[in-house]
Amino acid sequence: MSKPQVEVVERWLGAGGPPVRYLRFGVDHEFFAEKPFPSTPMLFSAGGDRDRDPATLFRAIEIVRREHPGIEVSVQSRTQLQPPDGVTVVPYLTHQQLREAYERASVVAIATRPNLHASGMTVSLEAMSVGRPVVITETPGLDDYVRDGDTGFLVPCNDHRALAARIGTLLEDHAAAEAMGERARRRVVASFTSAQMADELAKFAASSSGTRGR
Repeated sequence: MSKPQVEVVERWLGAGGPPVRYLRFGVDHEFFAEKPFPSTPMLFSAGGDRDRDPATLFRAIEIVRREHPGIEVSVQSRTQLQPPDGVTVVPYLTHQQLREAYERASVVAIATRPNLHASGMTVSLEAMSVGRPVVITETPGLDDYVRDGDTGFLVPCNDHRALAARIGTLLEDHAAAEAMGERARRRVVASFTSAQMADELAKFAASSSGTRGR
């Protein structure tokens, strides 16, 4: 699901292994439909895979809440870390509840540890599909999904100050955040739908079958 994985998997499979290609991930852009940008600022984060970084996320949120004391913050996570004061943490959301959270959010933020599988791409694309800007840790291959400064912001790993600063930028400029969200939605529809992913997978399977036949 990320370009940097290709070389690693090829090396793991060894000489004569099956073909390996990069397959762009996709989301259901009809279920995660574009919604009007909220008039009230709200920060949302979601995700619980092993490469999420709740410690960095919470440190960033502490800064954001100091600078924006009235901001609503909601986080879906199973972390056992103590969240900052005033932050709502829930361990699980249904797809319907997740969609509603994206719709209410004006910024979606994701912090991850170093990884090669583009941790956070699902939440990023779902939020972008709804028309929301994303602030996420920059890891190898993530820039294929989130264009820095265009559909969202990429920040360094373990840098809670950079994460907080980019979140603050979007909270403070409603028009810029809304415009970024609109560009994000267009990019998902153009390049990252589940139908497109299925088509690419089918073409890859067909070409791989032909290669084995020869």
